[in-house]
Amino acid sequence: MSGEQLTELKEQLAGLTPQEKLELAKFLEEEAVAGLCPARALEPRTNQSAPEAIRAQHMAWLKAHREEYAGRYVALDGDRLVDAGATIREAHDQARQQGVERPFLTHISSATDAPFGGWQQWLIN
Repeated sequence: MSGEQLTELKEQLAGLTPQEKLELAKFLEEEAVAGLCPARALEPRTNQSAPEAIRAQHMAWLKAHREEYAGRYVALDGDRLVDAGATIREAHDQARQQGVERPFLTHISSATDAPFGGWQQWLIN
């Protein structure tokens, strides 16, 4: 596509409603991903919005790897571990070095950790 055609297309798209722009953005994102990773084009599309789908990926990864990374900070990109560190800064810096601009960062606690610093044990004794 030439630069002129792209400019003309952008001018036409400026008149769309915000909802139409969001629908177009989602379509273009799906097309771009399919172009970069043809295998993904074969995956069934869900009714989830992009943020909901990404959150579901984060939660699935955290559930599957909780004990493996307990006590550490992790940086995720979708359902992919970018890096883990002792501090959130360490995990963030490593993710940025690997080209992930906005990683999902969180501290992982073990399922056996007492909530809120162990007050449950105090109630038992």
